Amino acid sequence: MIPVIVHDKCQCDPKKCTAKRMIRFGLGREARTLSAIPSGSVVLSPFSETALSPADAAHARNGLVVMDLTWANIDSFPRLKKVDERALPYLLASNPVNWGRPMELNSAEAVLASLVILGEAEQAEAFMGRFNWAPEFIRLNGQLLEGYAGARDSAEVVRIQNEYLDSISGRV
Repeated sequence: MIPVIVHDKCQCDPKKCTAKRMIRFGLGREARTLSAIPSGSVVLSPFSETALSPADAAHARNGLVVMDLTWANIDSFPRLKKVDERALPYLLASNPVNWGRPMELNSAEAVLASLVILGEAEQAEAFMGRFNWAPEFIRLNGQLLEGYAGARDSAEVVRIQNEYLDSISGRV
């Protein structure tokens, strides 16, 4: 089991906030301050140059951190020391706000994808009954997630991602 840690910047509608729902459903715990984020944890960051891969599972045991802020405010994403920042590879959103948009996942989609990639399918399964879009997320991204979860490291995740992007753009 990987501890999921949520740092909520309180920038979205509290009734629709997936970070708050993860906490409420016991799928994660809140880190009210940045200093409450454990050293050595894995922070999901759209700015990381390293893709999340199964090789990160050991570090994720210290914590898998999602920063909940709106995409409109992504430039205020906090940068931390003593953590491993990782970016998610190419995935499609299935939430009602960003459905079908690549890489515009909400916090719960990001955590769900991360758990699958890190080999925690049973923990990821807990999201299926709590978020009505979760089965669609798996349907849209299942083949990619399976490939990413079978990768050795970040470089292989990026290779799988790039092969997929080439195949959908007709450049193969």
